[in-house]
Amino acid sequence: MDQIANKRIMIVGRDSHFSYLLQRFVRTSAHRVIPVNLSEDVLALARCEKPVAIVLEVDTPETVGWQTLRTLKSDPEAGRIPVIVCSWLDESARGLAEGADVYLRMPILYKEFGAALAAILTKEENDQNH
Repeated sequence: MDQIANKRIMIVGRDSHFSYLLQRFVRTSAHRVIPVNLSEDVLALARCEKPVAIVLEVDTPETVGWQTLRTLKSDPEAGRIPVIVCSWLDESARGLAEGADVYLRMPILYKEFGAALAAILTKEENDQNH
């Protein structure tokens, strides 16, 4: 786990409570946080910051969160960054079909978030070693 600690994780959301909670989860796991509001240019920031994962809030069926997911995944550079979608919506099939690597239903529990993040980071580490 030491090899994957202290990586940058981008938290993208509109709700300040969501962002605060997920930032605490990430910091507890010894990773650095890049907080981003959905109103910002998430694609440009992802290209610049090169996070090892993006946590994306999707709050309604037709929202900027879904568009952000599509934009990220259609980009040759940012599309390789794993995305964890967090939503109140029961749309995991849609999320995975649109490119999310993990789809978590809110409310997000620390244990399930930690397991999802660890799986993504372990996969990334294994991919780099092969």
